[in-house]
Amino acid sequence: MKKVKQIIRRAVVLAVVTLFFVQCSNKEIKTQDEVSVRNESLSQYLPVAYVDADSLLSQFNFYNRLISAYEDKLSKQNNSLNSSYQKLQSEMIGFQQKAQNNAFLSQERMMQEQTRIERMQQDLEKRAAQVEQELALEQKVIQQQLSDSLSLGIKEFNKPQKYQMIFTKTGNSTILYADEHYNITNEVLEFLNKRFE
Repeated sequence: MKKVKQIIRRAVVLAVVTLFFVQCSNKEIKTQDEVSVRNESLSQYLPVAYVDADSLLSQFNFYNRLISAYEDKLSKQNNSLNSSYQKLQSEMIGFQQKAQNNAFLSQERMMQEQTRIERMQQDLEKRAAQVEQELALEQKVIQQQLSDSLSLGIKEFNKPQKYQMIFTKTGNSTILYADEHYNITNEVLEFLNKRFE
């Protein structure tokens, strides 16, 4: 009877130990599964995103309007300068023909005409340099306006703190690869265009 009780005790202890190990190993498996599920969900939904800058700029109404106005001004300035250069060139050709044909009444009159044409050329060169400076300044203003608009727009877009970081991706950026899941270009573009209008 004593031996039977000892065998039963050993069997019960063995059963309890076995159950304990089984429970512990199940918890370990569940814990590892939970960790992998958590890691998978974190890797699937990292709080980062990127915007394809080339696509964004090509379809951003504010940028297109700024660039269109700039290109119109550039075209007008170029046309004006080109017509002035053509006028100067025709004046120079006319002066050379008169000089070759001795059409000037005096040497003094020829020198006056030559001085007038040289002054005309200097004025035109000054005007071209001034136009170039104005256009460069306007480019900087456009870049600043665009930068401000994008910064404020992205901050407003991300108001609920959906993302911790939003990167930009261009043709030759430092982001070599990014999964399309993180591409929020269309969402940002839609938001910015609505905000602009």
